[in-house]
Parts: sequence; structure tokens; C-alpha cells
Amino acid sequence: MIYMPLGLQNELETILGHKIRPYWQAYLLGIPDLFIYPLVWMAGIAEELKAKAIELGIEGPHTSWKHMFWWNMLGCLCFGPMIATQRFFKTLDRIEIELNRRNGS
Repeated sequence: MIYMPLGLQNELETILGHKIRPYWQAYLLGIPDLFIYPLVWMAGIAEELKAKAIELGIEGPHTSWKHMFWWNMLGCLCFGPMIATQRFFKTLDRIEIELNRRNGS
């Protein structure tokens, strides 16, 4: 993935409650280090989503730093990135559902 849609960037910032580095910047910073930087960047966001899910009382399994990083690193030759991405978005969806439920939407 070369870019993260602006809508997703805004969604993550709203849920996490702070600005995050745009993915395109993380991607460019990853070029000299064989794209380790964007992987660590995404793993950090995954860990923040896990903390938010736990704070909201959402049952696991959740995405996490370890899950995102290791599935992408060790599983890169098979389906690892798809597994990590699926759990990342599943956690994000469950957080949004809970926040919408609490806000009466």
C-alpha cells in the first residue's frame, strides 16, 4: 500500500484523539530502511487501537504491535500481511461500532 486514504487518516485521528503522521510521510521515510519504518509506524497505531478497544471494554482478539509487526515480517512470504490487516480493520470496526452505540448513532 503506497497511500492511506485521507478518510482513514481522519478516522484514526478522531478515534485516537491526536494527529498522526500521514502514511505517505512514513512510506517515504521507509525507502532508505527497506520499509521497516512504515511497518513500525503502522504497528504503533495498531497498539493504540488495541488500547482504545480495551478502554471501551471490547473483547478480543485485538490488533496489536506484535500482531501487526510479526505477521508482516515473518509472514511476508505467504498471507501474513493479509492476516495482520484483517485484524487491524476488524478491531477498528469494532471500536467504531461501540463508539456509535455510545453516541446513540
